[in-house]
Amino acid sequence: MRKNKGRLTYYLEIIDKKYHFVKKISSYSKEYTEGKTKRTKRTLSELVFNESEVGAIDFTKNGLRPVDKNILLTMMKECKESDT
Repeated sequence: MRKNKGRLTYYLEIIDKKYHFVKKISSYSKEYTEGKTKRTKRTLSELVFNESEVGAIDFTKNGLRPVDKNILLTMMKECKESDT
């Protein structure tokens, strides 16, 4: 599953009852695009966790922000609903 919020893109997939969450940002910086002016996506955060571990995730570190928690919970809920 993928969600776009401005320049940010969130990905969530379930593999063997574990969640894989990735947060990426679009970047135009020549530093990241090898001197070209094209756009690229950079990974800000990548997590693998069980459903019971969501409360233990620190949303103030590793490229995450507190607002990302609501997005993650919404995506988890939508994944569960689409599986049933």
